[in-house]
Amino acid sequence: MRIFKQNLFLGIDIGTTSIKLVELRKKSNRMELANYGILEKYGHLERINDAIQTNSFKLLEESTALLLKQLIEKARTQNLSAFMTLPSFSGFTSLMELPEMPDKEIAKAVKYQAGQYIPMPLHEMTLDWQIIEREAGKIIILLMAVPTDIIQRYIRSAELSKISLKGLELENVAVARLFGKKEKGALALIDIGGRNTSINIIDKGNLRLSRNIDTAGGDFTQVLSSGLGVSPMRAEQLKKASGLNLQTRGEVKVLNLLMPLLDVIKRETEKIIGNYYLRTKRQTEKIILTGGGSNLQGLDEYYSQQMSLPVIKSDPFSLGLISYDPSLLPIIKEIGPCLTSACAVVFKDI
Repeated sequence: MRIFKQNLFLGIDIGTTSIKLVELRKKSNRMELANYGILEKYGHLERINDAIQTNSFKLLEESTALLLKQLIEKARTQNLSAFMTLPSFSGFTSLMELPEMPDKEIAKAVKYQAGQYIPMPLHEMTLDWQIIEREAGKIIILLMAVPTDIIQRYIRSAELSKISLKGLELENVAVARLFGKKEKGALALIDIGGRNTSINIIDKGNLRLSRNIDTAGGDFTQVLSSGLGVSPMRAEQLKKASGLNLQTRGEVKVLNLLMPLLDVIKRETEKIIGNYYLRTKRQTEKIILTGGGSNLQGLDEYYSQQMSLPVIKSDPFSLGLISYDPSLLPIIKEIGPCLTSACAVVFKDI
C-alpha cells in the first residue's frame, strides 16, 4: 500500500465557485486518472458575494477547509500530500529580459529588477521565477509574484484540512506548462471559470502574456436567469444542458442574451493577441477553450466564426496526456475542462 500511495499525485484547484481534485497515478512514465472529485458551490447564483473567493473577496481559511475536507472524504482520497493552484487573479506574471550571465547571478538580478515589474511593494510579495528561453545573448525570465498573505491563507487552509502541502502555483502558469507539452506554436488559451476568465498567450511551450477579467460562467447564468425569467438554478441547468443551442419559445434567443458577455471575452482575447503580435511579430495560430465555463455548447463554433481562427475545446484528456478508465468516456468531455488546473499543477515535478 505504501508503494501504491507513492505513485499517486494529488492536485487541488480551489476556484471561485468550486473545488476540484484529481489523483493521478504514474505508471511506466505515463499518467492515468485514478480518482477525481468536484464540489460545486451554487450559492453565488442567488447571492453575488457567496463565492469561495474572487478578485476582491479573499479566501476564508476555515470555510474553505470545511469544503475541502468534505470533498476529500466524499472522494475517498488516498494521498493527502497535495499540490494546489492559486487563482490567476491572485498574482502577477511578467516577462523579464536579462543579458546572458552565470546562473548563480541570475537570482540576484531578478530580485534587483523585480520592483520594475510588480505593482505592489516587494516586501508584501512572494516571488518566483523560471527561465523560459535563452537565445542571442539574452535570458527570458517568467517572473511570478503572489501576495504573501494569500499564500498564508492557502497554507492555513491545507493545515486545517489535514493536507500536507507540497507546492503552490499560479494556475495560468501551471495550465500553460501543461498545454505547452503538446503545443509549441503561439496560441491563445481562454480558461473560463465561475467568476473569472483567464486569457493567456502560450508560445514555445511557455506562458508569455496573461490577463484576467471578471466576465465568466456565473455571469452567463445570471443573464439567462433574467432574460428567460427562470430561477438561477434552472438557468444553470439549461446552460449545461443546451448552451447556445437552447431553443426557447417566443422571441427570446439565448445567443442574443449572452452575446454581450461573449463579446467581452472576444475583445479581450483579440487585444492580447494583438499585443503579442506587436511585441514579437509572431502570429497566434489557434484559440483553445478550457475551464468549466467552456462547457457551454456551441461556444467553440461561435468564437470560430467571430475571431477567424481555429477554436477548439481542450483538456488534459483530449490532449492525450492523461489516460482514464474507458467507463468514464461518456462524461470525460464534461468533467475534463473542469479538471484542467488540478491536473496541470501536478505535472510540475513529474
